[in-house]
Amino acid sequence: MSRPVAGPAVAAGREGLPVRAPRRQLLPYHAYRAAEGVVRRLPHRAAYSLGTALAGTVLTLRPGRFAALRSNLRHVLPDADERTLRRVLRANVHNLARSWVDVMEMGHRPDAATARVIPTDTEHMLGPQARGRGVVIVSLHLGSWELGLAGWNHRFGHMALLAEVLQPRELFDHIVAARKRLGVQVIPIDVAAMRGGDPDTARRRGAAAIRDVYRVLRANGLVAVAVDRDLAGTGEPLPFFGAPVPIPVGVIEVAIRTGAAIVPVVLLRGDGEDVIGQCYPEIPYDAAAERGAEVRRVALEVLGLMEHVIRAHPDQWHVLDPLWPAAS
Repeated sequence: MSRPVAGPAVAAGREGLPVRAPRRQLLPYHAYRAAEGVVRRLPHRAAYSLGTALAGTVLTLRPGRFAALRSNLRHVLPDADERTLRRVLRANVHNLARSWVDVMEMGHRPDAATARVIPTDTEHMLGPQARGRGVVIVSLHLGSWELGLAGWNHRFGHMALLAEVLQPRELFDHIVAARKRLGVQVIPIDVAAMRGGDPDTARRRGAAAIRDVYRVLRANGLVAVAVDRDLAGTGEPLPFFGAPVPIPVGVIEVAIRTGAAIVPVVLLRGDGEDVIGQCYPEIPYDAAAERGAEVRRVALEVLGLMEHVIRAHPDQWHVLDPLWPAAS
C-alpha cells in the first residue's frame, strides 16, 4: 500500500497566511454548514428526500441556474424532444442533490457511506499497482463521484484527487478536511488564481499541481482526475460528442512520462443506494511514440468510453459549466 505524499499547503496570501474572505463572501460557507448540520441530524433516506425536494423547487423557480447543464444535456441528447429533456434534467438535478448529501455525510458517517460503494473489476487497477506502477484513474463528474472515490480509497489505500479550489476558501478547506479524514489527499487547482492572475502565476500554480501528481505516481500511488472539465483553462480541444471541447490532458502526459497505468473508472448510482465503481481495462500506450500524438490518441480513447457511459446515464452526468459554445 502506498503512503501519502506531501503536497502543497492550502492557498496562501503574500506572507504565507491563508487568505480569508470578507463576511458577505462567506455566505456560501455558512449555508453549506447549516445544510450539513441538518443532513447529519436526519436519517439517510430523509436527507435524500429533503435534498431532492429542495433541488426540484430551485429548478422550478430558478431554471436559469441550470441553463448550462440543460444545454450540455441537449448536446448529449440532440434527438430528444423537449419533454424528454425536461425529464432528464429534473432527474439529473435530483441526483446532483443526492451527491451533495453524500458529501455532507462522508465525514460524519464514513463507514456507512463508504460501505455503499461496490468496486467491480478492480484487477485492472490493482494489477499495475502490485507490479510497482502508479495509476492514473481517469473519470468524470458522474454519479456520486465524491462518495465513490472516498469508498475506493477506504478499500484500496492512499489516493490523491485533483480538485478545484471552491470559493470561499473556508468552504473548500472544510470539504478537504472531510476528504482527509477518509484518507483522500487533495491536490488543489486554484482556478480563480490561475485565470485571474498573470501568465507566470498560472504556470507556477499549474506546475505545482503537476509536481504533486509526479510525487504520488512515483510512490506507487493512485491519482484520480475528472477529464470532463478543463479547470485551468489550458486544455487541448478534442472532439467530444461531435464538437471540440478543451480537455485536460496534462495528467495523461505525466502518466506516460512516469510509466503509470491509465485506468478509466466510473462511479454510477445503482438501482438502490449503492454506488457501483466500474473499473475498465488499462489503456495501453507507447512511451516511445511522439508524445503529443500519443497523448491525444489516449485522450480520444478515454473520451470515446466516457461518451458511451454518459449517453447511457445522462441523468447522472453533472457538469454545470457550459462545455460547448452553444451552452455559453
